[in-house]
Amino acid sequence: MRLKFSLIIIIAISPALYARILNVPAEYSTIQAGIDAAANGDTVLVAPGVYAADTIVIQDKNILLTSSEGPSSTEIDACVWIRGLLVDTTCILRGFRLNGQNVSGWPDYLVCIWDGSPIIWGNIIENNRNDNMGAGILGSESGAVIRGNIIRNNWSYAFGGGIMALNQDTTHDRRVVIEGNVVTGNRAGWWLPDEGDDGGIAMWAPGVVRYNLIAGNGAYRPVYYATAGGLDADVSHTQVYNNTIANNAAQGGSPSGQGLGGGLYASSWSSEGDGFVKNNIIAFNPWGGGVYADIPDTTFRFVWDYNLVFGNEPTDYNGMEPGQHDIQADPHFLDRFSGDYHLLSGSPAIDAGDPDMPLDPDSTRADIGAYYFDQSVGIDEPGPSGPYSFSLAQNYPNPFNAQTIISYQLDKEAAVSLHIFSITGHLVLQLVNKELQKAGEHRYIWDGMDKNGKSVSTGIYFYELYVDDYRQSKAMILIR
Repeated sequence: MRLKFSLIIIIAISPALYARILNVPAEYSTIQAGIDAAANGDTVLVAPGVYAADTIVIQDKNILLTSSEGPSSTEIDACVWIRGLLVDTTCILRGFRLNGQNVSGWPDYLVCIWDGSPIIWGNIIENNRNDNMGAGILGSESGAVIRGNIIRNNWSYAFGGGIMALNQDTTHDRRVVIEGNVVTGNRAGWWLPDEGDDGGIAMWAPGVVRYNLIAGNGAYRPVYYATAGGLDADVSHTQVYNNTIANNAAQGGSPSGQGLGGGLYASSWSSEGDGFVKNNIIAFNPWGGGVYADIPDTTFRFVWDYNLVFGNEPTDYNGMEPGQHDIQADPHFLDRFSGDYHLLSGSPAIDAGDPDMPLDPDSTRADIGAYYFDQSVGIDEPGPSGPYSFSLAQNYPNPFNAQTIISYQLDKEAAVSLHIFSITGHLVLQLVNKELQKAGEHRYIWDGMDKNGKSVSTGIYFYELYVDDYRQSKAMILIR
């Protein structure tokens, strides 16, 4: 899958028999009050508004904390701290804008995960600053799933401006998954002479980094070499594939001002592991080069192949040689100067990924990069067609019993999908699937039935609209 499609959470869970929906602020005046009253399996449903606090804490509870109308209208001005060994992937934080501009005090991370394995899904996490690490998200000894978020404009004085995943305890086997995110405009460093690495993502934990756009991030040091403008990964235990890593910088600490690994800094902490780096685009990173390999253990077999590396300054590869099937050619982005890293039809990245990796959603060989080129709809345009403007209305009635109306507005003809998901991410129904629709208003009725024609149970469901590469979602409540 790619960023073009919503990444679906597949969770095996026995639903709670008496799961409740706790409404904020209608029933509970604050988000913390709703969390404190919730039990495992409950949903804390937050109405649009701005919610300020010092910290919001989920301690050893597996609940869904979600907004009803998404991050565009629901803001949290606080650090969300999720902690405890009992927290698993049925604990979900979804659909908020977490804004660091008004956050102060400690902890100074926007999302802090300690020991648990929650899912952080579909949020905007932005504008935070701290003097430690992980200004956007910090995960310590966790097995977190960080999926489908926009993480932007965060600044850490030390490490991991956007995301920091740090697992040092070898007595557990938790693996971090970072997938389908847009990580842009984050930075680390400048003020501390010996710190300032990993502007976008610091992956210092076993796990997976896939299908992310990592662009426009930076690492800076005034004295020593800065490293990892975009991504720092321990490649002995991390699988890094199908990411687009572009326009990142590692700057400072040398006579030329160049750091190391402007796009990717690949290190190895072990001589054994299942890590690899495949199917990534690493291109047009202006400071620190494309990739720097810091592999001191000569017994470690560095698995690197099927990557496209091009146009990085001052060099594409440092500390390593290209893979056997690497491509060193312009990836032909749609418009990299405006931040659109989709592929044009003539891109050498199309159908050029590892043939042993999963196929693209259009059933063709894997492309290289985060965005695949959809060959099933015959897209063959010489240049950008411009962004779509569309609006997804709140369903009516809501809550509903028998049926509800879902409507949306298109400003021009587009390929559209409209899907319904359960709170755990299971696909319930495809109301529309990749249908070419004309401009105007479109309405659909959902009668509470799933794809097998069976009635679904009382609960919160999400309906998501996909218009080409753009996505919008809202929550609705079904009461039987």
